Amino acid sequence: MSTLSSSMNIAVSALYGQSAAVSTVSNNLANSSTTGYKCTTASFASMVSGSGSYSNFTGAGVTVDPTQSLTTQGTLVGTESSTDLGIDGDGWFVVANSSDSNIFYYTRAGDFSTDDDGYLVNTSGWYLQGYPTDRDGNVTSSTSASGLESINVNDYAGTASATTELEVQAILPAEAATGDIFTVDAEIYDSLGVAHTVTLSYEKTATNTWSLSVSDPTLSSDSTASGTTTLTGSTIAFNSDGTLDTANSDTISISIAFTDGASTSTIAYSLGTDGGTDGLSQYGTSDSSSDPDITLTSVVQDGIRFGEFTSVSIDETGYVYANFDNGISYAVYKIPLATFANDNGLEAKTGTVYAASIYSGEANLVEADSGSAGAIESGELESSTTDTATEFSKLIVAQQAYSAASEIISTVSDMYDDLMAAKR
Repeated sequence: MSTLSSSMNIAVSALYGQSAAVSTVSNNLANSSTTGYKCTTASFASMVSGSGSYSNFTGAGVTVDPTQSLTTQGTLVGTESSTDLGIDGDGWFVVANSSDSNIFYYTRAGDFSTDDDGYLVNTSGWYLQGYPTDRDGNVTSSTSASGLESINVNDYAGTASATTELEVQAILPAEAATGDIFTVDAEIYDSLGVAHTVTLSYEKTATNTWSLSVSDPTLSSDSTASGTTTLTGSTIAFNSDGTLDTANSDTISISIAFTDGASTSTIAYSLGTDGGTDGLSQYGTSDSSSDPDITLTSVVQDGIRFGEFTSVSIDETGYVYANFDNGISYAVYKIPLATFANDNGLEAKTGTVYAASIYSGEANLVEADSGSAGAIESGELESSTTDTATEFSKLIVAQQAYSAASEIISTVSDMYDDLMAAKR
């Protein structure tokens, strides 16, 4: 009787075990398209009663332990969104379940997009965490978990850059008479990103010697007077071969006080390289049929007009950049990655996220693209590690094992009936 009872219990444990196996297969197949999902495996282990012999064996059946291999890397698949993020390595994104929560979880599901308030949130509603930075990319908070905050990429204020350097590449006519003046218009920008025009006048004062003067600025848009110019230094000298002679030239600086509320600009005017022709030079420029004139090649300045916020981009090291339509980009956040002593010890939560546990150890926040944490890949998502062909094979095996266990129960039931009949 005890052996028959043991057989019944073993078969029942098999039914439970194979049911769990079918459940894991079902869950894996259901999540075959879930970003960052890690496949679950039903791991079986034999149970024994602790005693038995060939003549009187009483087993205890089977136990099953569903486990996820969290260290298995899913394939990174390209997308068209710069805020879709994948990790090429072992790291984890740090997320929170609200924009102001300081309780953190970890995920590989990087399908982030901006919500109505500008926060980066994945499709399961988890908020991506990062460190705020200044425009040079320096983290302005603690680099521990306490310094993390939900990343918000709402429209940033427009940005501009004032002109601080100006260079004209041109040939001044060597045959010009003393007192001849030649002009070049240059567009510059103030600290507010407003465009102004100044006129540079080159007057020949002696052999191989010229003098520079600069007009007051006018608005490039309508030529309205827009400030006052002060010039420091004016003499420009050339060698007998037409190249620049900086030893006998002044260091020239242009200071402009604007009337539109912008900061006063100080612009360093570059004459070019000593003995070179990469800036100003002096050569014959006319033929018998024309008067001498300046030959202008380029006017180069480093100011940038006012620009509107257009988008964000994220690099491999986790820097989040705000981009503007005038070409300026600057850092606003830095995304860290979390690593663990034992990734498989993480505790699964709803939404393809995990919590740290005593088995995983505490999260170690590191810079992306360093060590085993891996690089952040913008415009890519990590696909599920489910292999549908493998899962269907597991399903067939589990179905056959379940049917076999059912047959055992039917057989043992018949044997019980035979035994009771024999007693009667």
